[in-house]
Amino acid sequence: MLNCAIEMRFAPKDVDRAFQLLRSVTGPTRAKRGCRTCSVEMATVEAGLIHYREDWDEEAFPRHVRSEEFRRVLIAMDLCCEEPHVVIGDLIGHHGLAYLCTLREGVGPQS
Repeated sequence: MLNCAIEMRFAPKDVDRAFQLLRSVTGPTRAKRGCRTCSVEMATVEAGLIHYREDWDEEAFPRHVRSEEFRRVLIAMDLCCEEPHVVIGDLIGHHGLAYLCTLREGVGPQS
């Protein structure tokens, strides 16, 4: 299993728009073959902080990263007021934003 966790911080003017955009992704993503879970949560303690998480069968994740649904996640990330914290990994190791970009460009593992 592969986990993708993204912590995003938004300016007050963008947080609702970003949250709705990410919520619009969760249902279609959960319905995809290979997706184990997809969730988005707004932090209750820190205003403007959103946690987004997906868990995948490892072979399905690279294809998903190149999908329309994940494009909306990237749009939300572009709204961030600081660089998002991205952790992609499994029990063996973790990767960050650069790995996500590599998969998006289709350079990484194919499925």
